[in-house]
Amino acid sequence: MLPQLRVPQYKLTLPSTGKELTYRPFTVKEEKILLMALDEDDSSQIRALRQVIENCLFGAVNATKLPTFDIDYIWLKIRSKSIEEIVTIPFECRNKLPEGEKHKDPDGQEIDYCGNIVNVPVNLDLIETVKNPSNNPKIELQDGIGIVLKYPTFELFQKLGQLNEKDIDNSLEIILDCVEMIYDSTGAVYERENISRDELITFLESLSQVQFAKVLEFFETLPAVRHKVHFKCPKCKHEVDVVVEGTKSFLASDSATNHLGI
Repeated sequence: MLPQLRVPQYKLTLPSTGKELTYRPFTVKEEKILLMALDEDDSSQIRALRQVIENCLFGAVNATKLPTFDIDYIWLKIRSKSIEEIVTIPFECRNKLPEGEKHKDPDGQEIDYCGNIVNVPVNLDLIETVKNPSNNPKIELQDGIGIVLKYPTFELFQKLGQLNEKDIDNSLEIILDCVEMIYDSTGAVYERENISRDELITFLESLSQVQFAKVLEFFETLPAVRHKVHFKCPKCKHEVDVVVEGTKSFLASDSATNHLGI
């Protein structure tokens, strides 16, 4: 029997719960799973990512139930230990040129700003999940009546870009999937599994514009992996701080394993 290779193990703290988890880097076997998913549809890519995350966390979590910011954070940690912790992110310098001055970018388009591409190294181990103080899953609606929401999963998060006050039907569908319970002034609690879909839709459709905006604010202020990056353009000497958010941004120039829908 061949000898078994020892795999290093690391610790991370799950942003949504504060629970400490043990994880390992992904292996050649798991990179193969990721690469094979590149030619598949989005749902297949998401399944591949979930499988790799669950494998690397030794089955300690059900990735289908994790909120999207947990997935982002875990993936950055796994990627950091699997490949390297330093990634290079390309930034375009947007420093304005003097009044009336223009030049052409590499695509031949006239621009009125510097346009130089600056590659900035970022340490993934320094990336943390930032929580908005105003983000509260318990939302008071009226006279002791309120709703408690749960963080959207990775799949549901893909729909959040469509969430707005004008697209009521789509917004209701997303909110429906995130309702945990409704409570009233008497202390009664109505768990989601005990509320019919029609009853819940009727309740949500009875919200005023102000109350509906409160619910939407929960989704607009979700926690996210975020990091401030400082860079200086060597061409025009302009210095600026840029806030980078989301796994896709941090792995913008990464290898093929970042091209999954993350």
